[in-house]
Amino acid sequence: MQYPLGEVTRGHHYAISVRDMDAMIAWYQEKLGAVVTGAWDPEELDAHVRIVTVNGFSFELVSMKESSPSSTQWGDPPGMAINNGPFHMAFTVDDCAASVAELKLRDVKFAWDVADYDELKMRCAHFWDLEGNILELVEVLD
Repeated sequence: MQYPLGEVTRGHHYAISVRDMDAMIAWYQEKLGAVVTGAWDPEELDAHVRIVTVNGFSFELVSMKESSPSSTQWGDPPGMAINNGPFHMAFTVDDCAASVAELKLRDVKFAWDVADYDELKMRCAHFWDLEGNILELVEVLD
């Protein structure tokens, strides 16, 4: 085996701790066209877990009784990188500008509008979900 994770490795889901499960599910459905594909309510953890899926990629939304907001929510993308660990999730899209235009019609709030990063061969835009988590759109440039 050449790769320790096997020959086919791709992202499966991105987990987000949420305050308001119902509102977050509604936001992902309305803004991104997500569908709920899984639910789990482990009593021993006093938690609620919902899987919402967009075009084959899933978000694991987790609501726990004692959760609290992250200091990085509603942050500026580069400013969020000062804290170690994950700070945004990126989607590959066919046309970044068209996706941004559609999301703006759905009243999605953007941290950074469309910009080209020639050194990285990417066109990107960053937006926030309902609770201030950063998501990114990436169009790969040739």
